[in-house]
Amino acid sequence: MKKNKKSPLKPAPKKKIKVKAKALSKAGKKAPKKVVAKKQKPIIKNAKKTVAKKTSKPAKKVILKKIAKPVKNVAPKKAVKPLIKIPVKKFFIPVKPVPKIEEPKPKGFYSIEYELNSSPDVLFEFISTPGGLEKWFADRVYIIEGNFIFNWEDGEKRLAKQVGIKEKEWVRFHWLDEPEKRYFEFKIVIDDLTSEVALIVSDFADNSRELEESTRLWNQQINDLHHSIGSA
Repeated sequence: MKKNKKSPLKPAPKKKIKVKAKALSKAGKKAPKKVVAKKQKPIIKNAKKTVAKKTSKPAKKVILKKIAKPVKNVAPKKAVKPLIKIPVKKFFIPVKPVPKIEEPKPKGFYSIEYELNSSPDVLFEFISTPGGLEKWFADRVYIIEGNFIFNWEDGEKRLAKQVGIKEKEWVRFHWLDEPEKRYFEFKIVIDDLTSEVALIVSDFADNSRELEESTRLWNQQINDLHHSIGSA
């Protein structure tokens, strides 16, 4: 058999690379680039500006660590015993009433007490009013310019001024022809236990003889008072 002889390898033909030359201007300069105008967005009036909010990152929690202070050596407190309440008894100091200091009685003063079976209201009218005094003390009694005028059948006439009075208790007269400190007084007294009514007559006398005559005169007049009030 005939051996086929390999044909010798021929080099491949080189491809021609065409290089396009950029067109140059006559002056040999590069051609200016084309400027493309950007399209403007339409302007909208009264448009609200939207500002993008910055997203704040969440703050990290700061944990404070407590620093333990060094403990001082404190002495232990003593136990306080509870107070015991002591009951206090209330007590009162009796106060003695202060005795009334009676004024010294003037010279010649005397008093006579007469028991009368009468009510204080009726008795007070008999010793304080002109109409009541006419029934037992004098024959005629009336008041002129604040003075009591006493008249008797024998023609005697005396003037007295009422210098003090307390309703349903006492009345005091002063004879205008006697010293200023002298007076005669009628005082009603009621016994606390028996409720008996008494009349105390007070007057003045210069001596024992005058005291005797005055006492006899008052006894006679109080007797007339008994008859007048119907208590005899």
